Amino acid sequence: MFKNTKTISKKMLISLLTGVTLMGLGAGVTTAVTNTSNMQTSVQAATTPEYISGKAGTEFQQGLTCSVGGIQKTVWFSSMTLKAGETKTVSMPKVTGYASSATSATFKENASGTGYTLVFNGTDDYSVYYAKVSTKKTTKKSVSVKYTKKALTKQVRLAPGHDFYNHVPGSKYATKRVHYGKTYAGKTITINDQGIKKGMKTPYYRCYYKGKLIGWIYYSAVVNKATYKTVKKTATVIATPKNNFYNHLTYSVYKTKLLHYGKTYRDRKVTINKQAVRAGTKTPYYRCYVNGKEIGWIYGGNLTNIK
Repeated sequence: MFKNTKTISKKMLISLLTGVTLMGLGAGVTTAVTNTSNMQTSVQAATTPEYISGKAGTEFQQGLTCSVGGIQKTVWFSSMTLKAGETKTVSMPKVTGYASSATSATFKENASGTGYTLVFNGTDDYSVYYAKVSTKKTTKKSVSVKYTKKALTKQVRLAPGHDFYNHVPGSKYATKRVHYGKTYAGKTITINDQGIKKGMKTPYYRCYYKGKLIGWIYYSAVVNKATYKTVKKTATVIATPKNNFYNHLTYSVYKTKLLHYGKTYRDRKVTINKQAVRAGTKTPYYRCYVNGKEIGWIYGGNLTNIK
C-alpha cells in the first residue's frame, strides 16, 4: 500500500459532497480527495457514482470508506495507473474475517484523462459494506452403521467414482480420505468387512490390497472379479433373448454401453472368440461376432447350441 503523509498534507484538496445513507447505517458527509501525483484518495460509499479528479498516467491508491462490521472504516485498493479512456475492473480489498457486499470495482478514466468514476459490480450501486464471515463449522449428524464380517474378492472399477476412507463416511468416526479410488483401478482386492449406514441398503467395504489395508469404499466402486478365456465356439441367439449385447462384460471393471439389442440377432448364428465368468456365477458371458463383425458381449443364457 502506497503511503506518503507529507505529500498528502501539502497537495490534498478536499471537497465536501452531499450526505448519503449507508444501507440503513445512518447518514454522513461524503468526502472526496482530489487525486494528485502519488497520492491516496478516499471516497465514502454512496448511492450514486463518484467522480474523482486526477491526472491520467499518475499512480494512485484509492480508498473507500464504508461500514466494516457496523463500524466506519477505510479500505484500500492496490495502487494503479489509468490511461485516458481506460477502464479497469479489480477485486474488492480483502478484510480479514469480513466479506464485501460487492465482488468487484470498476475504475473508468474519462477520455480527457482528468478524472475517473468508480462503480461496483458493474453498476451504479454504491451501497457497499463488509459483513463478518461466520467461522462456525457445521457438523453433520452421524448415523449408526451395521457391520458384518465378509470374505470377498473383488476388482476396483477402472473409473471407480469413489475414494477410500479410514472409516465409513458419515459414521460416528472422524473420516478422511486415505487413497483415491483411481489409484487402485483394475486391481484385485480382498474384503473382510462391510458397513451399511442406517436408512441405506447398499454397503461400504473395508478393502485390502496385497494384505495391506487401503480403506473403506462404496460398493459401486468395486465388482466381482471376472476370469477371461480365449475360445473358438459357435452358438445361436435364442428367439426371445432377455439380454443385450454390450461393448464389455457388464458389471465388470469397464464402463459399458449398449451396442445392439439381443432381439436384433434372434435366431442368428454367431461365432465366439472369448468368454468370461464372473465370480459367484456359473454361466459365462460371450463375445460374439456375425459375419466377422463384433456385435458385443452377451450373457450365455441368451445363446443355444454352444459348441
